[in-house]
Amino acid sequence: MFASGASEVRERPDTVGWRSVATAIHSMRQLPMPMLLTVVSSDCEPLWVDFSTGRYYWERPLTAMPEQPGGVTVYSQPIEAGNPPYPWVAWRAMDPLLWQIGRYAFGTDRATWMRPGDRYALQRWPNLTEIPHSTEEIRMIATLANGYLTAQELGLLTGADEPTAQRVLNMLSLMGAVKPAGGPLAPPAVVAKVQAEPQQAAAASTSNFGFFSRLRDKMGGR
Repeated sequence: MFASGASEVRERPDTVGWRSVATAIHSMRQLPMPMLLTVVSSDCEPLWVDFSTGRYYWERPLTAMPEQPGGVTVYSQPIEAGNPPYPWVAWRAMDPLLWQIGRYAFGTDRATWMRPGDRYALQRWPNLTEIPHSTEEIRMIATLANGYLTAQELGLLTGADEPTAQRVLNMLSLMGAVKPAGGPLAPPAVVAKVQAEPQQAAAASTSNFGFFSRLRDKMGGR
């Protein structure tokens, strides 16, 4: 079940809550070896995240996730590849969990691993049938499929404010659904057009990302 001779790493209790959990998840996803993350909170059941299979287990439904859990402690330990832990529990796909943690972890602040001014583009589509999403959020996801954007530019093109756009970028980044640009990039031409003609921002966004409404209907957006 667990790697032979592996030691468990226990981090100190943290009152920051989901922020510390999100930071631990992001760090552990970069590791080459299979890992198990255990999250213990003073007011929640233990949460297990298995990075080897991309699944999690939590007795609590995600709809009952508190925005600010108390007294969070994070444990991490290596596990054996091909021998997932706790095979008797009903593991679930990790994306919905990361979407919700990303929503609460940093509020509208930038995630700690994201640099100011970096541009991001969609790397993979999240499963929109499994995650709760608004029309505004799916519009931003669709917009990121068309080029690298900062939070400010994403908000400008979709009619959202910058803090809301940053929150969506945080959520997608924690899920591994967006990628940063490899180097400095000029903003897409549509950004310059919208900046020059702010009263036509909605029209410019619609004309350049016109597949949004079709995608929303297809994926059941609301």
